[in-house]
Amino acid sequence: MPHLHDMEELISSIEDNQVKDYMKEAMSCYMANAYRACIVLTYLALFDDIVKKLGELGKVNKKAKKIYDEAQNKINEQDVYENYLIEQLASNSLIPKLDTNFLDILRQLRNKSAHPSGHRASAEEARFIFYESINRFLSKPILTTTQLVDDILARLNDQHFFPSSSINKIADIVKKEILNIHHETFPYLINKVLEKYLNSNSDLKRNSGFFLNGLAHLKDDQLSICLKKYVIDIKCSDSKCSSIILQIISANGSLLSNLEPVTFDRLKAVISDSIENVKPSDDDSAFSHPSAVLNSILQDCGEDLIVSQFKEQLIQLFRKNIFSISFISRMSGNEKVIKLYLEEAYRKAGSNDFNTANNFSENITGVDNYLFESLTGEQASELIINIYKAAEYGAWRAESLKSSEFSSIPKIKGIAIGYMRSNKVDVRSKFEQVDGNGEYFDNLIKSESLNAIS
Repeated sequence: MPHLHDMEELISSIEDNQVKDYMKEAMSCYMANAYRACIVLTYLALFDDIVKKLGELGKVNKKAKKIYDEAQNKINEQDVYENYLIEQLASNSLIPKLDTNFLDILRQLRNKSAHPSGHRASAEEARFIFYESINRFLSKPILTTTQLVDDILARLNDQHFFPSSSINKIADIVKKEILNIHHETFPYLINKVLEKYLNSNSDLKRNSGFFLNGLAHLKDDQLSICLKKYVIDIKCSDSKCSSIILQIISANGSLLSNLEPVTFDRLKAVISDSIENVKPSDDDSAFSHPSAVLNSILQDCGEDLIVSQFKEQLIQLFRKNIFSISFISRMSGNEKVIKLYLEEAYRKAGSNDFNTANNFSENITGVDNYLFESLTGEQASELIINIYKAAEYGAWRAESLKSSEFSSIPKIKGIAIGYMRSNKVDVRSKFEQVDGNGEYFDNLIKSESLNAIS
């Protein structure tokens, strides 16, 4: 026989006060050995609770509303509605099959207990019904309620709702917050949070944005469908939503899979505007930064999609910020993207415009550790040849790299020299096209050979 404390603790997990009162009476009946009364009261509490929750779900789900309206009609007419309710919940997949089976068992036991059938309810039956009803239904939003969402919305203004800006920690908090929310309520949740984001400032706007980012980062199929439908598809044309759309794509690039062509076109415009307005001082790892957005698309959707849909935006980014570490560090292995990158890198490295060439030679030293991972020896060699070309034009930063024999980019130089040694004739001819004699190439190879010996 269960202890009173155990049953009271179980009852405390029920949110609805009216249902909680029912179950307290059911517990009292159980403790008084009135097992039939315990089963009947539990039955009443459970189906009353289901109808209430079904009514809430009906606000966002047409099937649920239809079932609720018909059940309510039967209740008003004092007609039997439980069988109808069980059948409709099951056939519309609003509850799992195991829960359906339990409701059938409960209905049969209740009928036997409520009518002079000769059945004598046992303590085991009553205990089973009591515990399973609470564990499976009464303590959970089995069909869902907007109440849980409204509670989240009410607390989004709290200063420490998200104590960290780490996307993984944000996603963990969001996952916990929506644990008991049925997927049918996701549209309501997303639209309400987006509304908060667009119509507020300070902590509420920040937390609302983080919440949407966290939902995206969870990469849940149902959430992704809703985010695509209610944020990306519908709001992509609204400039007020551009930042949050870029953020959720950064959190989950796979949101772009299977979008309509018109949505891709709108996204291209949004990303292009973002690239145009980004400043060199902006953090390129921030979620709304175009580098982070395009990197997320590349990682989650692959280079075929990003090259086919966002080729112009990639080139635009490389022209604006060729040294974005957040992008370069994740570029390795994507040959089509690297080809686009290098076309721009070669142009900048060997430019006869001093500002362009000097800027490239000055900043390439800061990405040597990242860029070399994406380059073949031939590509690294071509990069050095272009910098050498700029040095011959008189770009002083390129001249500095040349005079130091590219010692400040040791990793790029290392794989380049390996290729140069294996392809001396071809590479020397390229140096000759720059300086007319290939003497620098001979000295570079010779110097490296001496360094290797020493």
